[in-house]
Amino acid sequence: ELKKQEFSIIIVDMKLPGGIDGLELLQRVKGMYNSSVLIMTAYGGIETAVEAMRRGAFNYITKPFNLDEIILNIDRLIAQQKIIEENKYLHSELEKVYGLKKIVGSSREIQKVLDMVSRVALSTATVLITGESGTGKELVARAIHFTGNRKGRKFVVINCATLSENLLESELFGHVKGAFTGAIKDKKGLFEEADGGTLFMDEIGDIPKSVQAKILRVLQEGEFISLGDTVTKKVDVRIIAATNQDLLQGVQEKEFREDLYYRLNVINIKMPPLRDRKEDIPLLVKHFVEKYNKKENRQIKGISPEVEKEFYNYNWPGNVRELENVIERAITLTTEDIISLNVILPLVKKEGLSGGLGDELLSQPYKDARRKALDGFNVKYITNVLNKNSGNVTNAAKESEIERQYLQRMLKRYNIKSKDIF
Repeated sequence: ELKKQEFSIIIVDMKLPGGIDGLELLQRVKGMYNSSVLIMTAYGGIETAVEAMRRGAFNYITKPFNLDEIILNIDRLIAQQKIIEENKYLHSELEKVYGLKKIVGSSREIQKVLDMVSRVALSTATVLITGESGTGKELVARAIHFTGNRKGRKFVVINCATLSENLLESELFGHVKGAFTGAIKDKKGLFEEADGGTLFMDEIGDIPKSVQAKILRVLQEGEFISLGDTVTKKVDVRIIAATNQDLLQGVQEKEFREDLYYRLNVINIKMPPLRDRKEDIPLLVKHFVEKYNKKENRQIKGISPEVEKEFYNYNWPGNVRELENVIERAITLTTEDIISLNVILPLVKKEGLSGGLGDELLSQPYKDARRKALDGFNVKYITNVLNKNSGNVTNAAKESEIERQYLQRMLKRYNIKSKDIF
């Protein structure tokens, strides 16, 4: 039975049938799992029980014993396991933040971000982190949490763009058994899980309006009701939200609640794109080379001067995440100790060093050109995926891995009618 399943707590008698004693079973258990073991022994076997504790048993109880003694020991074991799990969690989360040496860069733009992090970390105010995809919004959120007063409590993450409306509501607020088809047992939501700590809500701009109202209630009153329940639950959660969208535009278009926007945007941290902090590229490259050298057991010294020049001239539409991805692939592919241009070019050329812009856009102001280029891509992509699915929005959303509701908003924004697709 032990080979089939791991148990959190195991009670072992020192005298066992079948030619095996408790010490031997203890050794087997400790060799297989992290289970906590409680030893049962006759009064005359106390010396052996003490030896069992030296080998990793939690405690021993002598026969004859009473039920209260067993319950007391089990309660202590559960409390001990909870502390161990919390310490493991805290260690792993701190490693994610400080193992990355916090936020890499010495540019003026990134120093502004670091200054904001240090100023808001000790407050309880809600923070909205804005910026393009790949700029490091989650890393900043972690830095705020783990340098603040809540660093000993949980940091919980949810990407709001990846879940349907019903699933998102269930994930955030939990549900009771029978709340909907498939709800076979009670489920604790992320707000409850993050109680006392921080909930990082990535892609907050993709939250449906029905869910926005419930989040607003948490921000205003510190309370919510799980799906299918009637009981109001109180929580103390700091919310850090992030988005790559213009939420104010969403407010103007009635897609995002104005009251929620101002509740979230108490403190705004703007993450600069990599193209605006190119002086940080050498430090970032050094950091990622060291990271993936360790991961892949390589000894790459760095990049060639030609690669450094290419990196500086490239626009990095995917920002720091794209740079990290390029370095990771280059370290895997290179056969030399310096990453050369012939290794890098196939990796970045795929993204398009010229950006694929027409001359008419290149002559326009940057913000206008970027918006028009993005709009053009969106219209072309959405039209193409709808064509492939005969105008079926649900199937198009599945194929493109876009939430159906988000795709509907895109159709409305660009005035694309699914019935007009051929």
